[in-house]
Amino acid sequence: MNKAYKYRLYPNKEQEVLFAKHFGHARHVYNWALATKKAHFEEHGKSLSRFELQKQMVVSKKTTKVWLAEVNSQTLLAALANLDVAFRNFFRKNAGYPRFKSKKDSCQSFQCPQNVFVDRAKGIITLPKIKGIKAKIHRSFEGNIKTCTISKTAAGHYYIAILVEDGKSLPETADIDPSRTIGIDVGLTNFLVLSDGRKEGNLRFLGKSLRNLRKRNRQLARCKKGSSNRTKKKLNVAKVHDQITKQRRFFHQNIANKIVNDIQVDTIAFENLNIKGMMKNKKLARHIADVSWASFVNIVQYKAAWAGKNIIFCSRFAPSSKACSCGEINSKLKLSERQWQCNACLVSHDRDILAANNIKAFALQNLDSQLATMR
Repeated sequence: MNKAYKYRLYPNKEQEVLFAKHFGHARHVYNWALATKKAHFEEHGKSLSRFELQKQMVVSKKTTKVWLAEVNSQTLLAALANLDVAFRNFFRKNAGYPRFKSKKDSCQSFQCPQNVFVDRAKGIITLPKIKGIKAKIHRSFEGNIKTCTISKTAAGHYYIAILVEDGKSLPETADIDPSRTIGIDVGLTNFLVLSDGRKEGNLRFLGKSLRNLRKRNRQLARCKKGSSNRTKKKLNVAKVHDQITKQRRFFHQNIANKIVNDIQVDTIAFENLNIKGMMKNKKLARHIADVSWASFVNIVQYKAAWAGKNIIFCSRFAPSSKACSCGEINSKLKLSERQWQCNACLVSHDRDILAANNIKAFALQNLDSQLATMR
């Protein structure tokens, strides 16, 4: 089983320069390979393989681009492998056409597939050509290091994500039992509502930081483009966004742990929301981005896989909040109505709790297709 462990790095000035070279050289190789691949296809009607690009890169490294030798060769090969994966995802329709990377991207990264050493006692990580990097190794791991990814955020923080193979296999998933299944309805008033009636409030991390963010953005707008002061103010804005991201991630991790570690639950049901379409609503887009439902569901999915629990989904077109338990559907229900009464059976419903229970019911109804998808 593969697990990733992420640590904060604290490089010195010399190491920061080496990191910058690795970021830049890996980006150059990726962009060069993408341009070469695209031009070759337009001229000859067929694509170049990764190994053909690798041969060309090795030749150029010895002749016209000798400066590529300043960085670890495995990092350059990893950039070619990443481009190969990007094209594979494109042809499988899992992603768009690969785009060129920019040095102005908010996050810069490179990979080291080999020769990574971690000394937890001393708090030091050693990479090829970059020795003795101070790191905050707050938790240990066991297993073989497969690869590691070094990244720099817009806030100027360095991180390393180490992928480890621990030799263990994922536990077998439990049988799906309706009595041990819980439905989850995500929302904006409450971050989520469970089918057993529990609710988790929406902490609105972005909303609480908007005043500070607007102030820093105004300071940035007053600075002259290209000035050193503008660079400082831009970093201040990035630090606010970084803090919001960390708060949201910590919140998601805690809630996901509560749900997955519940011993009375073996199956978790979600609604398959069209978040991209929902973001087109100008009045709700910022609030939807703030809660980051997709990120939360991804966290629950991998934690559930580690715990041997099932994740199932109901259709986004199912009337989860409009269908009464008696079968009556309130098609005229407005989004602003949080409580409603069924005209047929006269039962009053909490819209969110009803939606969570219906998500559970609809997901269990489509169990055969869900099992086929999981297989």
